[in-house]
Amino acid sequence: MTDIPTLQQPLQLPSDKQHGIGAAVKHALMFAPSMTDIMIHEGQVIRAKSARGTLPLHQLFSAIPPFVVTREHIVTYLAGYVDGAARHHRDDRGHQQSVQDYWDTRIKPVLARQRSVNIRLDGRGGHSLRYSLFMHGTGELALVMRITPPDITALTSLSLPHNLVSTLTESTSGFIVITGPTGSGKSETAMSILDWHNAHHSGHILTIEDPVEKKIAPRKSIITQREVGYDVLSFADGMREALRMSPDVLLTSEIRDAETAEQAIQGGESGSLMIATTHGKSVTGTMRKILSYTGTSADVMRSVLAGNLIAVVRQALVPSKDGKRYLMAADVLFNTGKVTQYIERGDWIGLESAIREDNRLGASEWVPMNNRLVELVRRGEIEASEAMRETSDIPTLKRKLAAAGPASLAR
Repeated sequence: MTDIPTLQQPLQLPSDKQHGIGAAVKHALMFAPSMTDIMIHEGQVIRAKSARGTLPLHQLFSAIPPFVVTREHIVTYLAGYVDGAARHHRDDRGHQQSVQDYWDTRIKPVLARQRSVNIRLDGRGGHSLRYSLFMHGTGELALVMRITPPDITALTSLSLPHNLVSTLTESTSGFIVITGPTGSGKSETAMSILDWHNAHHSGHILTIEDPVEKKIAPRKSIITQREVGYDVLSFADGMREALRMSPDVLLTSEIRDAETAEQAIQGGESGSLMIATTHGKSVTGTMRKILSYTGTSADVMRSVLAGNLIAVVRQALVPSKDGKRYLMAADVLFNTGKVTQYIERGDWIGLESAIREDNRLGASEWVPMNNRLVELVRRGEIEASEAMRETSDIPTLKRKLAAAGPASLAR
């Protein structure tokens, strides 16, 4: 985002425009612990993603009447409620602008140029709200709102494997990759790592984000948070500039081009602790995807990766059986022993085979998500069907659930 500030400031709007989407946001913040996203699509009812599933908002909150979202709803809400520049709705002559004029002059050009608009603001109760505006179908508007709790979760409270937590707290250089689908808690884990280093080390922590999700208060470290489209033009530019600043800890919240991929891989070799979050379905698939961006340099970059990678973490947030919260589960691949050899050779089939076969890799090399999923099913905290949905190795999970007893499979 380059043109739009992100402070909340309501406009003087007609009474019939002061509810609808605004009420949805208000209720979302009230029930944020079990809700992660509000999906607002032109021509559809508002839906919410929660631990109970993705449901029409009026089914979750009876106080909200069902209504079909129009383009005017989205324009009015975004311009009038979200954007802090709304209070300055005046044209060059100082005259008050209408919401539509404001949209046409301030938001529409950015949407046309960038194809999407990302906005972050601080909501009531300290929650951060991340808005993503985009077009889909035949030009319909869509707005997805991500709700981020106000506090950064302590690294030791994330339910990550103990040996991973120890590794993360002991490492001061190298490359950590956190992967998973949208809404899997990647950013929260990254923030928790940064927060731990902020509390325990005097240094410089630098992030490249789109947008900045949570403001980190400096403790022992100096904090620099740069937003793509506002402070830097792109992730690649941000990474290039960051490595000149000699940060002790560096985070990039996405890898989606060759230069960013190469800078991230080399970042851990520079003496910094390099953290990257990116979308991925498996630990091996994520490494292959990152290397694929580097093209003809892939062989060289693979050798560098084998030398400085600490771990790849694939996360999932699994809805609890009671629908009130999400529970963390993770695959963790440590770059030690046999794993390093597989990466050096680029033997991804061999590595994937070793991951899926019991006893081929030790606990210091591989911690499967399935162990955590089986534990949660046995304790009655999640459904077996949800565990099956999140695992990357269904046959092994079925076998482990069967070994745990018939009750586990029936849950």
